[in-house]
Amino acid sequence: MELFVTDQLQFKLSFSKFNFENSFTFGSGLHVIYGESGRGKSALINQILGFEKNHENFELSNINRPDEVQKVFQNPDTQIVSSTLDGELAFSLECRSNDQASLSKKLKNIREYVFFKMDGNRHPATLSGGEKEMLNIITAFSVDPKLILIDDGLSFLNTNKKQEMIHYIQDRIEISNCIVLWLTSDCNDLQFGKTQWELTLSSMHEWKNQINPLEKIVYHKKTNYVNLKCKEMTFTYNGNRNLFKGFNLQIDNFRSLGITGSNGSGKTTLAKLLLDIEKPESGSISLTQNDEKASITYLEQFPEKMIGAESLADFVERLVSVGKLDKHKLSHGINNLKSCQLEWAQIKEKTALDLPWSTLRLVLTIWLINCKYDLLILDEPTFGLGREQVLTLIRQLHLYLNNKYLIIISHDTEFIYTFCDRVYDLDQNTINTEKKNSITNG
Repeated sequence: MELFVTDQLQFKLSFSKFNFENSFTFGSGLHVIYGESGRGKSALINQILGFEKNHENFELSNINRPDEVQKVFQNPDTQIVSSTLDGELAFSLECRSNDQASLSKKLKNIREYVFFKMDGNRHPATLSGGEKEMLNIITAFSVDPKLILIDDGLSFLNTNKKQEMIHYIQDRIEISNCIVLWLTSDCNDLQFGKTQWELTLSSMHEWKNQINPLEKIVYHKKTNYVNLKCKEMTFTYNGNRNLFKGFNLQIDNFRSLGITGSNGSGKTTLAKLLLDIEKPESGSISLTQNDEKASITYLEQFPEKMIGAESLADFVERLVSVGKLDKHKLSHGINNLKSCQLEWAQIKEKTALDLPWSTLRLVLTIWLINCKYDLLILDEPTFGLGREQVLTLIRQLHLYLNNKYLIIISHDTEFIYTFCDRVYDLDQNTINTEKKNSITNG
Protein backbone atom coordinates (compact mmCIF):
# COMPACT_ATOMS: atom_id res chain seq x y z
CA MET A 1 0.00 0.00 0.00
CA GLU A 2 1.38 3.38 -0.99
CA LEU A 3 0.82 5.93 1.73
CA PHE A 4 0.95 9.68 1.36
CA VAL A 5 1.40 11.21 4.80
CA THR A 6 -1.04 14.02 5.59
CA ASP A 7 -2.64 15.77 8.55
CA GLN A 8 -5.99 14.32 7.46
CA LEU A 9 -7.39 10.81 7.11
CA GLN A 10 -8.57 10.16 3.56
CA PHE A 11 -9.74 7.04 1.78
CA LYS A 12 -12.06 5.78 -0.94
CA LEU A 13 -14.56 3.12 0.15
CA SER A 14 -16.08 0.75 -2.42
CA PHE A 15 -18.87 -1.83 -2.08
CA SER A 16 -18.59 -3.42 -5.52
CA LYS A 17 -21.59 -5.74 -5.06
CA PHE A 18 -23.85 -2.77 -4.30
CA ASN A 19 -22.39 -0.21 -6.73
CA PHE A 20 -21.41 2.06 -3.86
CA GLU A 21 -18.24 4.15 -4.03
CA ASN A 22 -17.42 7.29 -2.09
CA SER A 23 -14.42 9.20 -0.81
CA PHE A 24 -14.12 10.27 2.83
CA THR A 25 -12.00 12.91 4.55
CA PHE A 26 -11.68 13.25 8.33
CA GLY A 27 -9.93 16.20 9.92
CA SER A 28 -9.18 17.01 13.55
CA GLY A 29 -11.98 15.94 15.93
CA LEU A 30 -13.87 12.93 17.24
CA HIS A 31 -15.68 11.05 14.45
CA VAL A 32 -18.06 8.22 15.39
CA ILE A 33 -18.96 5.35 13.06
CA TYR A 34 -21.75 3.04 14.22
CA GLY A 35 -22.31 -0.43 12.83
CA GLU A 36 -24.04 -3.65 13.81
CA SER A 37 -21.76 -6.58 14.58
CA GLY A 38 -20.34 -8.17 11.45
CA ARG A 39 -20.55 -5.03 9.34
CA GLY A 40 -16.76 -4.73 9.12
CA LYS A 41 -15.79 -2.11 11.71
CA SER A 42 -12.59 -3.89 12.73
CA ALA A 43 -11.81 -4.62 9.07
CA LEU A 44 -12.17 -0.92 8.24
CA ILE A 45 -9.58 -0.08 10.89
CA ASN A 46 -7.24 -2.82 9.71
CA GLN A 47 -7.47 -1.64 6.11
CA ILE A 48 -6.65 1.93 7.16
CA LEU A 49 -3.57 0.50 8.92
CA GLY A 50 -2.67 -1.68 5.93
CA PHE A 51 -3.12 -4.95 7.84
CA GLU A 52 -5.88 -6.20 5.52
CA LYS A 53 -6.37 -5.71 1.81
CA ASN A 54 -10.13 -6.10 1.62
CA HIS A 55 -13.27 -7.24 3.38
CA GLU A 56 -15.89 -9.57 1.91
CA ASN A 57 -18.16 -6.56 1.38
CA PHE A 58 -15.87 -3.57 0.82
CA GLU A 59 -12.42 -2.37 -0.11
CA LEU A 60 -10.45 0.75 0.78
CA SER A 61 -8.16 2.51 -1.66
CA ASN A 62 -6.35 5.86 -2.02
CA ILE A 63 -5.56 5.78 1.70
CA ASN A 64 -3.77 8.86 3.03
CA ARG A 65 -3.22 9.20 6.76
CA PRO A 66 -0.86 10.74 9.33
CA ASP A 67 2.27 8.72 10.06
CA GLU A 68 1.80 8.71 13.86
CA VAL A 69 -1.08 6.29 14.46
CA GLN A 70 -2.36 4.43 17.54
CA LYS A 71 -5.04 1.75 17.72
CA VAL A 72 -7.23 0.97 20.75
CA PHE A 73 -8.32 -2.67 20.56
CA GLN A 74 -11.81 -4.06 21.12
CA ASN A 75 -10.47 -6.62 23.59
CA PRO A 76 -8.61 -4.53 26.19
CA ASP A 77 -6.38 -7.47 27.18
CA THR A 78 -4.91 -7.54 23.67
CA GLN A 79 -3.27 -4.15 24.14
CA ILE A 80 -1.72 -4.68 27.58
CA VAL A 81 1.89 -5.92 27.58
CA SER A 82 3.37 -5.07 31.00
CA SER A 83 3.06 -6.68 34.44
CA THR A 84 2.57 -3.38 36.33
CA LEU A 85 0.51 -0.24 35.74
CA ASP A 86 3.63 1.94 35.78
CA GLY A 87 5.25 -0.39 33.25
CA GLU A 88 2.21 -0.21 31.00
CA LEU A 89 2.06 3.59 31.12
CA ALA A 90 5.78 3.80 30.36
CA PHE A 91 5.95 1.17 27.60
CA SER A 92 4.92 3.30 24.63
CA LEU A 93 7.06 6.20 25.83
CA GLU A 94 10.14 3.96 26.20
CA CYS A 95 9.68 2.70 22.64
CA ARG A 96 10.23 6.26 21.41
CA SER A 97 12.90 7.63 23.77
CA ASN A 98 15.50 6.53 26.32
CA ASP A 99 15.85 9.95 27.92
CA GLN A 100 15.05 8.99 31.52
CA ALA A 101 14.52 12.53 32.79
CA SER A 102 12.03 13.27 30.02
CA LEU A 103 10.31 9.88 30.49
CA SER A 104 9.89 10.44 34.23
CA LYS A 105 8.32 13.86 33.65
CA LYS A 106 5.91 12.53 31.01
CA LEU A 107 5.00 9.52 33.14
CA LYS A 108 4.17 11.79 36.08
CA ASN A 109 1.88 13.87 33.85
CA ILE A 110 0.15 10.80 32.41
CA ARG A 111 -0.54 9.32 35.86
CA GLU A 112 -2.67 12.37 36.64
CA TYR A 113 -5.14 11.35 33.94
CA VAL A 114 -5.78 7.84 35.30
CA PHE A 115 -9.42 7.73 36.37
CA PHE A 116 -9.10 4.97 38.97
CA LYS A 117 -6.99 4.26 42.06
CA MET A 118 -3.43 4.23 40.79
CA ASP A 119 -0.97 1.83 42.40
CA GLY A 120 2.02 1.68 40.06
CA ASN A 121 2.93 -1.85 41.14
CA ARG A 122 -0.57 -3.21 40.59
CA HIS A 123 -0.90 -5.87 37.86
CA PRO A 124 -3.18 -4.77 34.99
CA ALA A 125 -4.90 -8.18 35.12
CA THR A 126 -6.54 -7.08 38.39
CA LEU A 127 -8.31 -4.18 36.66
CA SER A 128 -11.94 -4.37 35.58
CA GLY A 129 -12.75 -4.40 31.86
CA GLY A 130 -13.65 -0.71 31.99
CA GLU A 131 -10.47 0.22 33.87
CA LYS A 132 -8.39 -1.60 31.24
CA GLU A 133 -10.16 0.40 28.52
CA MET A 134 -9.36 3.68 30.30
CA LEU A 135 -5.73 2.61 30.70
CA ASN A 136 -5.46 1.71 27.01
CA ILE A 137 -6.90 5.03 25.83
CA ILE A 138 -4.57 7.01 28.09
CA THR A 139 -1.50 5.08 26.87
CA ALA A 140 -2.60 5.53 23.25
CA PHE A 141 -2.71 9.33 23.68
CA SER A 142 0.52 9.43 25.71
CA VAL A 143 2.75 9.42 22.61
CA ASP A 144 0.85 12.31 20.95
CA PRO A 145 -0.37 10.49 17.83
CA LYS A 146 -1.97 12.39 14.99
CA LEU A 147 -4.54 9.64 14.39
CA ILE A 148 -6.21 7.28 16.90
CA LEU A 149 -8.45 4.42 15.75
CA ILE A 150 -10.74 3.08 18.50
CA ASP A 151 -12.33 -0.34 17.95
CA ASP A 152 -15.27 -0.43 20.41
CA GLY A 153 -12.74 0.64 23.04
CA LEU A 154 -15.12 2.32 25.51
CA SER A 155 -17.86 -0.30 25.67
CA PHE A 156 -17.13 -1.61 29.18
CA LEU A 157 -17.42 1.85 30.73
CA ASN A 158 -20.43 2.95 32.75
CA THR A 159 -22.15 6.20 31.78
CA ASN A 160 -20.15 8.48 34.10
CA LYS A 161 -16.76 7.00 33.22
CA LYS A 162 -17.55 7.04 29.51
CA GLN A 163 -18.38 10.74 29.73
CA GLU A 164 -15.12 11.35 31.63
CA MET A 165 -13.16 9.59 28.89
CA ILE A 166 -15.01 11.49 26.15
CA HIS A 167 -14.06 14.77 27.87
CA TYR A 168 -10.47 13.51 28.13
CA ILE A 169 -10.42 12.61 24.41
CA GLN A 170 -11.90 15.97 23.45
CA ASP A 171 -9.33 17.79 25.60
CA ARG A 172 -6.50 15.86 23.93
CA ILE A 173 -7.92 16.68 20.49
CA GLU A 174 -8.01 20.38 21.38
CA ILE A 175 -4.39 20.25 22.61
CA SER A 176 -2.86 18.17 19.81
CA ASN A 177 -5.29 18.78 16.92
CA CYS A 178 -5.43 15.02 16.30
CA ILE A 179 -8.01 12.85 14.52
CA VAL A 180 -9.96 10.23 16.46
CA LEU A 181 -12.02 7.67 14.56
CA TRP A 182 -14.24 5.71 16.96
CA LEU A 183 -16.03 2.65 15.59
CA THR A 184 -18.76 1.42 17.91
CA SER A 185 -21.61 -1.08 18.17
CA ASP A 186 -23.62 1.21 20.45
CA CYS A 187 -25.73 3.67 18.47
CA ASN A 188 -26.03 5.87 21.60
CA ASP A 189 -22.33 6.73 21.17
CA LEU A 190 -23.15 8.71 18.02
CA GLN A 191 -24.13 11.70 20.17
CA PHE A 192 -20.45 12.33 21.00
CA GLY A 193 -19.25 12.64 17.42
CA LYS A 194 -18.25 15.78 15.57
CA THR A 195 -19.45 13.76 12.59
CA GLN A 196 -21.72 10.71 12.76
CA TRP A 197 -21.79 7.76 10.37
CA GLU A 198 -23.35 4.33 9.93
CA LEU A 199 -21.51 1.40 8.35
CA THR A 200 -23.92 -1.12 6.81
CA LEU A 201 -23.51 -4.20 4.62
CA SER A 202 -23.81 -2.05 1.51
CA SER A 203 -22.54 1.47 2.29
CA MET A 204 -21.23 4.03 4.75
CA HIS A 205 -23.36 7.13 5.10
CA GLU A 206 -24.14 9.94 7.51
CA TRP A 207 -26.35 8.89 10.40
CA LYS A 208 -29.86 10.31 10.10
CA ASN A 209 -31.97 7.77 12.01
CA GLN A 210 -33.77 8.22 15.32
CA ILE A 211 -32.78 6.03 18.28
CA ASN A 212 -35.90 4.58 19.87
CA PRO A 213 -35.72 3.61 23.56
CA LEU A 214 -36.06 -0.05 24.59
CA GLU A 215 -39.50 -1.00 25.90
CA LYS A 216 -39.77 -2.51 29.39
CA ILE A 217 -40.65 -6.20 29.40
CA VAL A 218 -44.02 -7.19 30.89
CA TYR A 219 -44.08 -10.63 32.56
CA HIS A 220 -46.68 -13.17 33.49
CA LYS A 221 -47.09 -13.52 37.26
CA LYS A 222 -44.92 -16.01 39.07
CA THR A 223 -45.32 -17.73 42.42
CA ASN A 224 -41.68 -18.70 42.97
CA TYR A 225 -38.88 -16.17 43.23
CA VAL A 226 -35.20 -16.00 44.13
CA ASN A 227 -33.52 -14.48 47.20
CA LEU A 228 -29.99 -13.08 47.48
CA LYS A 229 -28.38 -12.57 50.89
CA CYS A 230 -24.92 -11.37 51.98
CA LYS A 231 -24.19 -11.29 55.72
CA GLU A 232 -21.12 -9.51 57.11
CA MET A 233 -19.18 -10.55 54.00
CA THR A 234 -15.55 -9.51 53.60
CA PHE A 235 -13.48 -10.03 50.48
CA THR A 236 -10.05 -8.60 49.73
CA TYR A 237 -8.69 -8.69 46.20
CA ASN A 238 -5.08 -9.81 45.95
CA GLY A 239 -4.70 -9.41 49.70
CA ASN A 240 -4.57 -5.61 49.60
CA ARG A 241 -7.68 -4.22 48.00
CA ASN A 242 -10.91 -4.30 50.02
CA LEU A 243 -13.88 -4.75 47.73
CA PHE A 244 -16.32 -5.85 50.42
CA LYS A 245 -15.89 -5.29 54.16
CA GLY A 246 -18.65 -6.40 56.53
CA PHE A 247 -20.95 -6.24 53.50
CA ASN A 248 -24.67 -6.82 54.07
CA LEU A 249 -27.28 -7.17 51.36
CA GLN A 250 -30.71 -8.78 51.19
CA ILE A 251 -32.85 -8.79 48.05
CA ASP A 252 -35.95 -10.96 48.28
CA ASN A 253 -38.44 -12.25 45.75
CA PHE A 254 -36.84 -11.11 42.54
CA ARG A 255 -37.23 -12.55 39.10
CA SER A 256 -34.49 -10.64 37.34
CA LEU A 257 -31.85 -8.69 39.27
CA GLY A 258 -29.66 -6.00 37.74
CA ILE A 259 -26.34 -5.08 39.33
CA THR A 260 -24.79 -1.73 38.43
CA GLY A 261 -21.87 0.29 39.74
CA SER A 262 -18.75 2.11 38.68
CA ASN A 263 -15.89 0.33 36.97
CA GLY A 264 -13.93 -1.63 39.57
CA SER A 265 -16.72 -1.48 42.18
CA GLY A 266 -16.91 -5.29 42.45
CA LYS A 267 -19.79 -6.29 40.14
CA THR A 268 -17.97 -9.23 38.54
CA THR A 269 -16.41 -10.23 41.86
CA LEU A 270 -19.89 -10.44 43.41
CA ALA A 271 -20.89 -12.87 40.63
CA LYS A 272 -17.79 -15.00 41.23
CA LEU A 273 -18.56 -15.13 44.95
CA LEU A 274 -22.06 -16.38 44.15
CA LEU A 275 -20.55 -19.06 41.91
CA ASP A 276 -17.93 -20.12 44.51
CA ILE A 277 -15.20 -19.18 42.03
CA GLU A 278 -14.06 -16.78 44.75
CA LYS A 279 -14.72 -17.30 48.46
CA PRO A 280 -15.32 -14.64 51.12
CA GLU A 281 -12.70 -14.31 53.85
CA SER A 282 -15.48 -13.99 56.38
CA GLY A 283 -19.26 -13.81 56.42
CA SER A 284 -21.51 -15.51 53.89
CA ILE A 285 -23.28 -15.12 50.54
CA SER A 286 -26.20 -17.21 49.30
CA LEU A 287 -28.70 -17.43 46.47
CA THR A 288 -31.80 -19.50 47.15
CA GLN A 289 -34.99 -20.56 45.42
CA ASN A 290 -37.76 -21.83 47.73
CA ASP A 291 -35.20 -21.97 50.56
CA GLU A 292 -32.99 -24.34 48.52
CA LYS A 293 -29.62 -23.42 47.01
CA ALA A 294 -30.21 -22.32 43.42
CA SER A 295 -28.17 -23.86 40.59
CA ILE A 296 -26.32 -21.10 38.75
CA THR A 297 -24.43 -20.72 35.49
CA TYR A 298 -22.45 -17.75 34.26
CA LEU A 299 -21.53 -16.05 31.00
CA GLU A 300 -18.31 -14.07 31.46
CA GLN A 301 -17.79 -10.58 30.10
CA PHE A 302 -14.93 -12.13 28.10
CA PRO A 303 -16.77 -15.16 26.64
CA GLU A 304 -13.71 -16.67 24.96
CA LYS A 305 -12.50 -17.70 28.44
CA MET A 306 -15.42 -20.12 28.70
CA ILE A 307 -14.45 -22.26 25.74
CA GLY A 308 -10.71 -21.70 25.44
CA ALA A 309 -9.39 -23.62 22.43
CA GLU A 310 -12.56 -25.72 22.18
CA SER A 311 -14.96 -25.51 19.27
CA LEU A 312 -18.55 -24.49 19.93
CA ALA A 313 -19.54 -28.11 19.30
CA ASP A 314 -17.07 -29.27 21.99
CA PHE A 315 -18.55 -26.76 24.44
CA VAL A 316 -22.09 -28.00 23.77
CA GLU A 317 -20.98 -31.63 24.07
CA ARG A 318 -19.49 -30.81 27.47
CA LEU A 319 -22.86 -29.42 28.59
CA VAL A 320 -24.54 -32.62 27.38
CA SER A 321 -22.00 -34.86 29.11
CA VAL A 322 -22.55 -33.24 32.54
CA GLY A 323 -26.31 -33.57 32.18
CA LYS A 324 -27.14 -29.87 31.79
CA LEU A 325 -28.36 -30.09 28.18
CA ASP A 326 -30.68 -32.86 26.94
CA LYS A 327 -31.58 -33.90 23.39
CA HIS A 328 -34.86 -31.96 23.39
CA LYS A 329 -33.15 -28.75 24.47
CA LEU A 330 -30.35 -29.41 21.99
CA SER A 331 -32.86 -29.25 19.14
CA HIS A 332 -34.53 -26.23 20.77
CA GLY A 333 -31.21 -24.38 20.98
CA ILE A 334 -30.50 -24.96 17.29
CA ASN A 335 -33.92 -23.50 16.46
CA ASN A 336 -33.22 -20.52 18.73
CA LEU A 337 -29.99 -19.88 16.85
CA LYS A 338 -31.82 -20.08 13.52
CA SER A 339 -34.28 -17.42 14.70
CA CYS A 340 -31.21 -15.21 15.27
CA GLN A 341 -30.00 -15.87 11.68
CA LEU A 342 -27.29 -18.22 12.95
CA GLU A 343 -26.94 -21.66 11.36
CA TRP A 344 -25.49 -24.16 13.83
CA ALA A 345 -24.07 -26.36 11.06
CA GLN A 346 -21.99 -23.42 9.80
CA ILE A 347 -20.56 -22.28 13.14
CA LYS A 348 -20.36 -25.37 15.38
CA GLU A 349 -16.75 -26.21 14.46
CA LYS A 350 -15.56 -22.64 15.01
CA THR A 351 -13.55 -21.54 18.04
CA ALA A 352 -13.57 -18.26 19.93
CA LEU A 353 -10.86 -16.95 17.61
CA ASP A 354 -13.05 -17.57 14.56
CA LEU A 355 -16.03 -15.51 15.68
CA PRO A 356 -16.70 -11.88 16.59
CA TRP A 357 -17.23 -11.30 20.30
CA SER A 358 -20.85 -10.34 19.74
CA THR A 359 -21.66 -13.54 17.85
CA LEU A 360 -19.82 -15.68 20.40
CA ARG A 361 -21.65 -13.94 23.24
CA LEU A 362 -25.05 -14.46 21.62
CA VAL A 363 -24.39 -18.14 20.76
CA LEU A 364 -23.19 -19.01 24.27
CA THR A 365 -26.15 -17.17 25.82
CA ILE A 366 -28.60 -19.21 23.75
CA TRP A 367 -26.98 -22.50 24.76
CA LEU A 368 -26.92 -21.55 28.44
CA ILE A 369 -30.58 -20.50 28.53
CA ASN A 370 -31.45 -23.99 27.27
CA CYS A 371 -29.53 -25.68 30.10
CA LYS A 372 -30.88 -27.12 33.36
CA TYR A 373 -29.93 -24.25 35.65
CA ASP A 374 -32.27 -22.22 37.84
CA LEU A 375 -30.53 -18.93 37.18
CA LEU A 376 -28.20 -17.41 34.59
CA ILE A 377 -25.73 -14.62 35.40
CA LEU A 378 -24.86 -12.46 32.40
CA ASP A 379 -21.82 -10.20 32.74
CA GLU A 380 -21.98 -7.23 30.32
CA PRO A 381 -24.27 -9.11 27.89
CA THR A 382 -24.72 -6.20 25.46
CA PHE A 383 -21.03 -5.48 24.93
CA GLY A 384 -20.25 -5.42 21.20
CA LEU A 385 -23.90 -5.95 20.24
CA GLY A 386 -25.56 -3.58 17.82
CA ARG A 387 -29.15 -2.42 18.33
CA GLU A 388 -30.69 -5.24 16.27
CA GLN A 389 -28.67 -7.86 18.17
CA VAL A 390 -29.74 -6.32 21.49
CA LEU A 391 -33.39 -6.64 20.42
CA THR A 392 -32.73 -10.28 19.44
CA LEU A 393 -31.18 -10.95 22.87
CA ILE A 394 -34.18 -9.34 24.59
CA ARG A 395 -36.59 -11.66 22.77
CA GLN A 396 -34.57 -14.75 23.81
CA LEU A 397 -34.24 -13.70 27.46
CA HIS A 398 -37.92 -12.74 27.66
CA LEU A 399 -38.88 -16.34 26.83
CA TYR A 400 -36.26 -17.65 29.28
CA LEU A 401 -37.73 -15.64 32.15
CA ASN A 402 -41.09 -17.38 31.83
CA ASN A 403 -39.59 -20.26 33.81
CA LYS A 404 -36.11 -19.23 35.00
CA TYR A 405 -34.26 -16.33 36.64
CA LEU A 406 -31.59 -13.81 35.69
CA ILE A 407 -28.88 -11.66 37.22
CA ILE A 408 -27.59 -9.06 34.77
CA ILE A 409 -24.31 -7.27 35.55
CA SER A 410 -23.94 -4.28 33.30
CA HIS A 411 -23.19 -0.59 32.92
CA ASP A 412 -25.97 -0.57 30.28
CA THR A 413 -28.76 0.74 32.50
CA GLU A 414 -31.22 0.99 29.61
CA PHE A 415 -30.91 -2.77 29.04
CA ILE A 416 -31.05 -3.54 32.77
CA TYR A 417 -34.25 -1.57 33.36
CA THR A 418 -35.83 -3.27 30.36
CA PHE A 419 -35.65 -6.60 32.23
CA CYS A 420 -35.09 -6.26 35.94
CA ASP A 421 -37.65 -5.97 38.73
CA ARG A 422 -34.82 -5.13 41.13
CA VAL A 423 -31.65 -3.16 40.42
CA TYR A 424 -28.87 -2.99 42.99
CA ASP A 425 -26.42 -0.06 42.76
CA LEU A 426 -23.10 -1.01 44.36
CA ASP A 427 -21.96 2.62 44.56
CA GLN A 428 -25.04 3.96 46.32
CA ASN A 429 -26.01 0.77 48.18
CA THR A 430 -29.58 1.17 46.95
CA ILE A 431 -32.15 -1.28 45.61
CA ASN A 432 -34.19 0.19 42.79
CA THR A 433 -37.58 -1.08 41.67
CA GLU A 434 -38.01 1.62 39.03
CA LYS A 435 -35.45 3.85 37.32
CA LYS A 436 -36.19 6.78 39.66
CA ASN A 437 -37.50 4.90 42.66
CA SER A 438 -34.84 3.59 45.03
CA ILE A 439 -34.56 2.47 48.66
CA THR A 440 -31.42 2.27 50.77
CA ASN A 441 -30.42 -1.26 51.67
CA GLY A 442 -30.36 -1.71 55.39
